[in-house]
Amino acid sequence: MRGPSRRELLASAVLGTAAIAFGVRGTAAHADPARPPARRRVGDMTKEQWEAFVRAVRALKARGTYDALVKTYADDFAATHANGFFLPWQRRYLLHFERELQRIDPAVCVPYWDWPRDGRAPERSAVLSKAYFGGNGSAKHDQAVLDGAFAGWTAKVPRVHPLRRSYADGGKIPPWASPDLIANMLKNPDFQVFNMQLEIHIGAVQMGIGGDLAQSAAPNDPLYWVVACFGDLLWHMWRSRHPEAPVRSAYGDVTEESRLPRYGDPVANVLDVEKLGYRYDGVWPRTR
Repeated sequence: MRGPSRRELLASAVLGTAAIAFGVRGTAAHADPARPPARRRVGDMTKEQWEAFVRAVRALKARGTYDALVKTYADDFAATHANGFFLPWQRRYLLHFERELQRIDPAVCVPYWDWPRDGRAPERSAVLSKAYFGGNGSAKHDQAVLDGAFAGWTAKVPRVHPLRRSYADGGKIPPWASPDLIANMLKNPDFQVFNMQLEIHIGAVQMGIGGDLAQSAAPNDPLYWVVACFGDLLWHMWRSRHPEAPVRSAYGDVTEESRLPRYGDPVANVLDVEKLGYRYDGVWPRTR
């Protein structure tokens, strides 16, 4: 029996939020010591950078570190979703993952998927091609992903099974948030609204792709990291536009003094990405 779907776990949050919304640091080899390494868009990575990322992820899997990280996400799901911890905790969790990758290869950074750019026909995205993460799962093989860099990947949380994807419209994925919608969302200076809206849009991406990504152990699918990393980029952009806006949410009674579940860091400690040891490679939206 499979675990509860992310749709079930977030359904009440989506409905409630819609009403509100609309009423150990790693450094890159040979990097400039004055600037932290840059997270890049998947399609902008060199072949060598992409292959280094894949090797590091697979090495974490072989060590057992990867599955421990997935269990962390699943265990903390209820405490970190549908409340004000969503973006701050996700940033800290992504950083945890990136630091583990950099223990293997100091030059590796988590890349991001500019998923609004592919929102009209997501199944045609290069990110879901065999050159990168692979596409839909095979109905003849328990929805297992059979192509891409993680073909043959075995998930282990909550139990052993093949990496699965099951597009919500069969061979297609329903359209999700457009660049214009996301750009408009960035204008709102209210953290509570922005945080919950972005969680809904990220959830739509994960639910549309389905399979493991739609479960409470979403990082079983390595695609999770590039989806979440773009969410982190958007929060970084939002803060650059609203630098004085406080982190405050009635959902979970979260403020900048609140401590992140599991990690214990105050929310205030994860607000500046460069102080955390990374940066992004450019502005959004991108035109190419």
